[in-house]
Amino acid sequence: MMCPSFPARALAAAALAATLAGCELLKHNEETATVVNSRILRMPVGQFFDRYGRPASHVETPDGGAAYVWTSSVAEARPGPEALDERICRLHLSVDKDGRIAAVDVLFDAPGLKSTSRCSEIFAAR
Repeated sequence: MMCPSFPARALAAAALAATLAGCELLKHNEETATVVNSRILRMPVGQFFDRYGRPASHVETPDGGAAYVWTSSVAEARPGPEALDERICRLHLSVDKDGRIAAVDVLFDAPGLKSTSRCSEIFAAR
């Protein structure tokens, strides 16, 4: 029986570590999506923008709805190079013809001020 060489074992260990990290990232994304969806799904889009700020862009959809990209404002950005690492949340909102948020996709979720998810911090129940 032949033992795997050191490079093969190192490669296998790296692949295992990447897989486990990917599982944690997926779990984090699912938790964030649950928090965001529970807070804003079916909310009137005007109410969302009044509460959380204007969208970065939008397009009308053929079914009478709309699609928006919304980005949070930078939370307590510090002066200097640290401010380059913006703590933002970016969402894609699909709005039905009645003006209610029908679907939400988290496009970008930076680490928050006190947790691993800026989106979860913004949309957590208060």
